[in-house]
Amino acid sequence: MKPKTILLSFVLLLFSAFLYTSCKKKKTNDKLYDESQSSGLAFYKGKDTIYSPKGGSPHGRFKLKFNAIASADLGSDGKLPSGGAFKEGAVIVKEVYNGSQLELYVVMRKDRKSKFAAYRWVWGEYKPNGDVVYDASKKGEACTNCHTVANNRDYTLSFDLH
Repeated sequence: MKPKTILLSFVLLLFSAFLYTSCKKKKTNDKLYDESQSSGLAFYKGKDTIYSPKGGSPHGRFKLKFNAIASADLGSDGKLPSGGAFKEGAVIVKEVYNGSQLELYVVMRKDRKSKFAAYRWVWGEYKPNGDVVYDASKKGEACTNCHTVANNRDYTLSFDLH
């Protein structure tokens, strides 16, 4: 092969890999955002309540929701038991508020097979219009510093921050 052909082949391969990763990242973020909008989510303890966090949570005032998979793992007190773990496919959505204004969706989905997973969770944050604030491809790097400190509830902290 000629050097130009080799170089062109290499550039095309890199471009293809970039497109594949970009598409995968967009699909992951779209899926997390769509899950945050699901009508099948249940409120924490069945109450549509805005909670004030304790302990310096970076998310501020919030409502907490779970998909059916996550809800099934909660105890009678509405919390994941200490030492417990959510099943694959569990989704937790924290709606963050400024006053009564919804500002952000913070989403965790248990997906150990995702290339974007950290500690078996995929992490993302989205504005109400769907714009990405914290990209899933970052593998929770800004999240895991806090969430790994007290992992006695499967890397979730909401049960202990209100």
